Amino acid sequence: MIVRGLEYIEPLLSHVSFSAKLVFNQSGAIFFPVNREHRDQKSDSISYEDNYKGNALAAMLAPHRIEVRYHQDFSDSDVAEIVTSLKQHPDLEFLKDWEVTYQGRHL
Repeated sequence: MIVRGLEYIEPLLSHVSFSAKLVFNQSGAIFFPVNREHRDQKSDSISYEDNYKGNALAAMLAPHRIEVRYHQDFSDSDVAEIVTSLKQHPDLEFLKDWEVTYQGRHL
């Protein structure tokens, strides 16, 4: 599983408040600052594109919260399965207790 941007997100975890972005799919996750665009964060197997053309999901992060944007190719159960997989990755243990919403619905 690909995990990029840990050097960015890990220092934020101790803050009371922060905002960050995430692009992810079953192949992994890319964490990055809010002043960058989801569509510009890519790896060989992770690509979010506008108008549902990519193979990845976009999300906004805040302390203990992941808000996943809608993607027509991913059902609630797809998103839940992918997030569960991410939470099990040893480098992403900090996500274990985070609340996840997809289109405002708790997963």
